[in-house]
Amino acid sequence: MTKSEALARYRELVSLIEKYNYHYYVLNQPLVDDATYDELVAELAKLEEKYPELRSPDSPLNKVGGAAVSTFAEVRHDPPMQSLSNVFTNAELFEFHGRIAKALGTENVEYSMELKYDGLAVEIIYENGVLVQGSTRGDGEIGEDVTANIASIKQIPKKLIGTILPSFISVRGEIFMHHGEFERINEERMREGEVPFANPRNAAAGSLRQLDASITAKRNLDFAPYAIGKVEGDVVPTSQKEIFELLKSLGFPVKEYYAFGTIRDVEAFYRRWMENRHTLDFDIDGIVVKVSRVEYQRKLGSTSKAPRWATAWKFPAREAVTVLESVDVQVGRTGVVTPVGNLSPINIGGVVVKRATLHNFDEIKRLGLRIGDTVKVKRAGDVIPKVVEVVKKSEQGMEIAPPEKCPSCQHALTFEDIYVRCTNPSCPAKRLEYLKFFVSKDGMDIEFFGPELVQRLYDSGKLLNISDVYRLQKEDLLAMERMGDKIADKILTSIEGRKKVPLWHFLRSLGIRNVGEHLAKVLAKAAGSLQVLSRMSKEELMQIKEVGPGVAESVCDFFHGEGGALVAEMLSLGVEVLPEESVTVPENASHIAGKTFVFTGTLRTCTREKAEEIVERLGGRAASSVSKKTDFVVAGEGAGSKLEKARSLGIKVISEKEFLAMVGIDEGS
Repeated sequence: MTKSEALARYRELVSLIEKYNYHYYVLNQPLVDDATYDELVAELAKLEEKYPELRSPDSPLNKVGGAAVSTFAEVRHDPPMQSLSNVFTNAELFEFHGRIAKALGTENVEYSMELKYDGLAVEIIYENGVLVQGSTRGDGEIGEDVTANIASIKQIPKKLIGTILPSFISVRGEIFMHHGEFERINEERMREGEVPFANPRNAAAGSLRQLDASITAKRNLDFAPYAIGKVEGDVVPTSQKEIFELLKSLGFPVKEYYAFGTIRDVEAFYRRWMENRHTLDFDIDGIVVKVSRVEYQRKLGSTSKAPRWATAWKFPAREAVTVLESVDVQVGRTGVVTPVGNLSPINIGGVVVKRATLHNFDEIKRLGLRIGDTVKVKRAGDVIPKVVEVVKKSEQGMEIAPPEKCPSCQHALTFEDIYVRCTNPSCPAKRLEYLKFFVSKDGMDIEFFGPELVQRLYDSGKLLNISDVYRLQKEDLLAMERMGDKIADKILTSIEGRKKVPLWHFLRSLGIRNVGEHLAKVLAKAAGSLQVLSRMSKEELMQIKEVGPGVAESVCDFFHGEGGALVAEMLSLGVEVLPEESVTVPENASHIAGKTFVFTGTLRTCTREKAEEIVERLGGRAASSVSKKTDFVVAGEGAGSKLEKARSLGIKVISEKEFLAMVGIDEGS
């Protein structure tokens, strides 16, 4: 590259990065994914290193990306809120450590390791323990005054606690949004005809920048404090560890996702969260590594943009840009036809992605999506890729139109609001997806009975409807490819253990259109028993609170059609649907509150659902899967993979008898 070519590219990069900064930090409408942005910044840094004479005083590398917007008063930060440099590999991490060790004259450096929350950086100032100002980071030196909005967030203390309060303290941290709240807000916005937020980070930023603080208050934002800008008083922390301890003692919601150790410990922390970030209900895009001792931080100092004593180790991208090459359609258990995009293969977070959901044809229209367009793809929860944005339109783009006939059975499709649906009750694709749902965690939760096994049993003719699940014999399972004797026994044990089931759970598992878990519980409570519910008319069902014409019609059609016959078959095969009943729990079991329980295997004294209800009534949480947040795993007979995972994670495993003793229930009652 000649010097003139380097100058032209330098100017192009500066222009692009400033444009992307404005859209990301100010408009909350990112134009490119994080990985693309980071590549451009890295390229600019290399050009400045190779051709220092090109470096402009206004280089994006010399300043934080944002700027204060005109709708809020300006707030000057003292000291400035700097951004972080980035590393992307082990080699770059150890280069960072090498510079630290050389400057300090020692390899023995303690680092703090923290999650890098994908949210909006803020500073909150307290005087004599009272919140007096809150502001966004802005360009690092000047931010926006959002005091009223900050004060409306429940997680942020309005008054500090403790016996010794600093006369002045500025606390810095990240405002972010949990996935469930993000989905709730977007559903609400779509119902009201508003454009949904692109991601939780944009939703958090948009919520914090509301001119009406009451809107911010309605959105459940969270706050993760991570630093102190300035403090005056008797308590001055000397390390990052003491900073967290001080913030906790003052009443801040310090998150537990941090650790301290050597540079080798940093590697382990990074690997742990790169592999397990999908278990979090909020977005992170890496970890933050800091020299822990404040004395060392001062000695190392900062550049005009970033501290030399800290860096962000970024995860591989979970968003990327690629081309939509074609579109297929899939048929779900209720007949809804869903478009699925075939992509030019792209690596997202270490996984090669070739397909992504397009949600529905209404969403395709909203995005203005055509085959051939360049699109942004996101791996939601590190599992389900989805197209979220059109980045560049194709001049020869092909329109994506919904099909007129079902791709599985060729039955004419019906158009219902935003959905395209196959109404043929004998559609093979619908039947197969229905079977997969029935045995899944959202259905009867039959362990070791995955979608691949359902497919093989369906193809062999051994599993054609849901009642056939209870007809399966060991020889049927052993005839399947890759099926062993032990796993066959475990499947049959799990099926047997699900024969006795509460009414609401049974209703949820039947997959009746418009009836999810909540309405299943409403119907079960109102009817009391399966016999009563199955005989109720549409008019009688509509007398139940929360049951409208659509739900009433779906329930009636199910029990008076093929569904009624399937239910009768299951009852004849030994399925027992328990009537709705109240569970009396002693008051002396309040220690369950705040604890997370996972049940696995078959319980003898009570059903799994009843045990989960007991936990939830006592203020605990009943989870369906084991994670590091699980406090107890209750293992019944035939416990499987959940028990194995609990042991590998070191989670306490207790028996059904021990669980009943914990909640104060006599085993014989």
